[in-house]
Amino acid sequence: MCGIVGVFSRQDPIPTTVVQRATQSLHHRGPDAQRHWIAADGRVALGHARLSIIDLTTGDQPVASEDGRTRIVVNGEFYGYEAIRHELAASGHRLSTRSDSEIALHLYEDLGAQCLHRLRGEFAFVLWDEKNRTIFAARDRFGIKPLFYALHRETLYLASEVKALFAAGVPRRWDAESVSHSVELGGHPVRTLFDGVFQIPPGHYLLATDKHVQLVQYW
Repeated sequence: MCGIVGVFSRQDPIPTTVVQRATQSLHHRGPDAQRHWIAADGRVALGHARLSIIDLTTGDQPVASEDGRTRIVVNGEFYGYEAIRHELAASGHRLSTRSDSEIALHLYEDLGAQCLHRLRGEFAFVLWDEKNRTIFAARDRFGIKPLFYALHRETLYLASEVKALFAAGVPRRWDAESVSHSVELGGHPVRTLFDGVFQIPPGHYLLATDKHVQLVQYW
């Protein structure tokens, strides 16, 4: 179990303290390392709280592509990753870690959002595609790994737990309608108990650019 954070601002630079606070709030999910990365223009940040299981030496995240234009943070596990690593290496990719997480990064470089059809396991990840100025965030088919998001003041926040969104600056307010819905019907696949805070549903991915945010069902 790891913790992941993503922040994407349409306008202002993201203070380093924002991603640091959010990542540190997930320390219990990843006590072995808390690392973050902020883009040169300051408008994108990724954070990762790591529980070291696979690749104890070189598996720290965020992981960058060969040219540094694509970066990813992952929570979870990809099944059968070793065979895919061999495929990627044979096709010319230079893998910088021995972890399973890196396969999602390079599959995305080759296939875009269709990479999800090659991935099996229990996972949630946030990926930054600098070339297309796009955040790509996805959750596994059955929603085993959590991924929440909120859009506040022209900034998109994503994290493994709601409290990391609050630590990053998202307002903490109850959503009375969602609370009532939860009591009466047992919850909602997208909404949470908090105003403006949502979860990416199982089998879906989120795309965000400077102009729009959309959810897409892939399974």
